[in-house]
Amino acid sequence: MKINLSSQKGLFITFEGGEGVGKTTQINLLKNFFEEQNLEVITTREPGGTEEGENIRKFLVSGKANSWDSYSEALIFNAIRREHINKVIKPAIENGKIVLCDRFIDSTIVYQGVAGNVNQSNLLQLHKEYCYNLYPAVTFFLNLNPLIGLERANQRLNQNDNRFESLGINYHKMVYDGFVNLQKKYPKRIINVEAGLNKSLISKKINSFIYKLAKINE
Repeated sequence: MKINLSSQKGLFITFEGGEGVGKTTQINLLKNFFEEQNLEVITTREPGGTEEGENIRKFLVSGKANSWDSYSEALIFNAIRREHINKVIKPAIENGKIVLCDRFIDSTIVYQGVAGNVNQSNLLQLHKEYCYNLYPAVTFFLNLNPLIGLERANQRLNQNDNRFESLGINYHKMVYDGFVNLQKKYPKRIINVEAGLNKSLISKKINSFIYKLAKINE
C-alpha cells in the first residue's frame, strides 16, 4: 500500500520517551519505511542536530549529574533548538521533506519542567518567543517502564553519555509520569506506543498510524 502525503509541504515527526525506550531504532525503521515510498526524509536529534549543537551536546549528556541545574539546561536547550530549527528542521519542511527528530519541546517540558521543577509556563513562553512556537505534526511516545528503560540504556556501548541515566530511578519515574500526563493532555498529537513489544511489532503500529495520517491529509 502506497501512502500519499502532500508534496507541497513537509512533515515534522518527533519521538519521545525516557531513556532506553528504543527511539533510535524506531526512527531508523520509519525512515526506511518512508524511503521505500520514495519520500525524502531526514533524521536528526536533540540536543544537537547542527554541528554547533552536537558540540554542546557532549557537555550536556556527559559528566557529573549535577553539572548543570535545570534552569541552565532549559536555556541551553532552547538556544540549541533555535539553531536546529533555523538550520535543519525549517529548511527541510519548507522543501517538502519529512523530518524525524529524536526529542523536541516535549522532552524539555518533561525533563526540565516536570522532573527539574522549572515553571512550565516559562518553558512554553521561551518556546513561543525564541523557537517559533513550532510543534510536530505527530509525536510518538514510546511508553516503557523506566526500570526496564534504564536497564537497556546502561547496556549501551557508549557509557560516556550517561549523565541523565545517572540521575536515579526516582528522577526517571517523574520523567515517565510526565510523558504519560503530557500524552493524555495532547492525545491527538502525541500517540502512545507500547515500547515493551518486539521492535517489528512497534514499527508496524507506527506505520499503521502513518497510513491513517496519510488518509487524513488526502
